[in-house]
Amino acid sequence: MKFSSSTLLAATAALALGFSSCQPEDDFSYTVPETYNFENVSYSGQTNRLDKMEEITSYVKSAHAVNASALDAAKLKDMYGDNAGNHFSTTELNSSTKQLKNKTIATEQTNFEAYMDAVAVASQSTAMTASSGQAGIATNNAGTKFYLLNENGIELAQVIEKGLMGACFYHQGTAVYMGAGKMEVDNITVTDGEGTKMEHHWDEAFGYVGLNKNFPTNTSDIRFWGKYTNVHETVYPLNEKIMNAFLKGRAAISAKDLDTRDEQITLLRKNWELVVAATSIYYLNKVKDDLTTDPAAAYHGLSEIYGFVSSLKHGTGGSGVTAAQVNSILTNLFGSTDALQANNYNVTTAKIEAAKTALVDIFTDLASVKDSL
Repeated sequence: MKFSSSTLLAATAALALGFSSCQPEDDFSYTVPETYNFENVSYSGQTNRLDKMEEITSYVKSAHAVNASALDAAKLKDMYGDNAGNHFSTTELNSSTKQLKNKTIATEQTNFEAYMDAVAVASQSTAMTASSGQAGIATNNAGTKFYLLNENGIELAQVIEKGLMGACFYHQGTAVYMGAGKMEVDNITVTDGEGTKMEHHWDEAFGYVGLNKNFPTNTSDIRFWGKYTNVHETVYPLNEKIMNAFLKGRAAISAKDLDTRDEQITLLRKNWELVVAATSIYYLNKVKDDLTTDPAAAYHGLSEIYGFVSSLKHGTGGSGVTAAQVNSILTNLFGSTDALQANNYNVTTAKIEAAKTALVDIFTDLASVKDSL
C-alpha cells in the first residue's frame, strides 16, 4: 500500500538582507509492508521481559493446587527485579540485565512487591479451602480449575500479571516509547540491527504489545495485550487497526514523515486503551453470570478485572480517563483501590453493572457492544 503526504515549510524572511528564501515542499512516497519485516528491527529487551513475566506468572500459579508448596517471596521479588538468584529456566533469561521492576511505573513498584509478599503468605494455606477471612484454594464447579485466593477472595496471581501488563507493558508502550522523550530523537544515524534511535524506539513499543510480525494473519503465538486484542475481534475488531498503525508508523519514521508517525501514535494510544477497556467489560459480563452459579470462577474473573481496570491509570490513551475515575470504579466495585484491601466477597451483580456503566460512560466507542463483549 502506498501513500503520500505533503508538508509546506514556511518561508523565512531575512529582513536584514532584504530577501526571503523558501524551501521546497517535502514529498513523501513510500511503501508500507503488510508484515512487521523492516530492516534493522530489534526489540529483544521487550521479548525478554514478556518471557520473564510468563515465568513469574507460572511460578505464582504453581501454588494453585491443594497442598501445593508455599511460594518464596524473596524469589518472586528477585525475578521481578535484578534476578540476583538466577531463578529463571534459561541461561538467556538468567544472564539478562533486563528487568520488569525498573520498567514498571515508579509509583507502583513497591505495590507489586507487596503483592508478591502477600501471595507468598496466602500460599501457606493451600491445605485450606478459601472462604471469607480465610486464604486457601477455591475450585470451580466442574472441579477442573483451582485458584489460590487470599482472605478477601482476591487471586493475587491475576493482580500481579494483569497489573504489570498495565503498569509496565502498557505504560512503556504508550506513555514512554510513544512519548516525546523517545520519539524526538535522532532519526538519521543507523545502527546495524537497530536502525535509527527513533526506529528502534518504535520497534520497542511494538515489542511491548505482544504481537508477532505476521499479525493478524498469524495469531498463534501472540501474548499478553496481543492476546486480548484478538479476543474481541468478532465483536469489536481492533486487530488490523492496531497492526496497521504500527506498520504505517514505522514506515513513516523511516521516510522521515513525522506527521504520519504522529497520526499513528494517536491511533495506537486510542485503540490500545480500548483493548484495556473492552477486556474489563468482557470480564464484567462474564463474572456477572458466574457470581451466583460458580463463585470461584467469578472471583478469578474479578481479580482479572482489578488488574485490567487499574491498568487504565498507567497508559496514555485517547479517552482522557483520569486516575480519579479509575479509582472510583475500583472502590465502588471492590471496596478499595488497594488490591490488598479489595474484597471479592462483597461484590454484587449491582456493583458489576455499575462498573460496566461507568466504563461505557468513559469509553463511549464501546457502548454499542457493551453487552456482547
